[in-house]
Amino acid sequence: MDSNSHYEGNHISYKIENGFEIYPSGLNIIWGQDARYWKLPQGKEPAELVQVSWLEVTGYCDQVEPNVTYDVKFQLKLTPDAFGWNDLPIYFMVKSGSGSLWKKLNLTKDAPTNSDGIYVVPNNLTVTVGKGGNDGNNLYFGLYEVWSGKWKGGLVIQKVIITKSVEG
Repeated sequence: MDSNSHYEGNHISYKIENGFEIYPSGLNIIWGQDARYWKLPQGKEPAELVQVSWLEVTGYCDQVEPNVTYDVKFQLKLTPDAFGWNDLPIYFMVKSGSGSLWKKLNLTKDAPTNSDGIYVVPNNLTVTVGKGGNDGNNLYFGLYEVWSGKWKGGLVIQKVIITKSVEG
């Protein structure tokens, strides 16, 4: 893979009540610098997948507090002309220190949308920051579909929402 084709995010986390928001300009997007594959974000605008067979979007938040459990959710949308998502799950990952958690979700079958057609997924993707490992107090996350080799397009990434987990 040509590293010049990949988009390196600015890793800016915006403080919100009870957590942070990270917009696509803050994410690392494989093939993101190539307009054949992605419409790149500016500022807080969404990123739109034109077409890829290798979907890999990652990021991190270095503003989180140690020994606090966080929920990570991805705010996504499929465009009306989206393709390749039927029977194709997306894998979501979150990790901090020595712990990681993976969730698999099929957007077209398993993910609820709001009235604007926006998915906020997945539920219960939680991790506690700073429990061992050498990553300090960073919280890492990503979404992936790299195993099928199928072409897909029309996914809009609006933001990643990281909030302190409400336990109880």
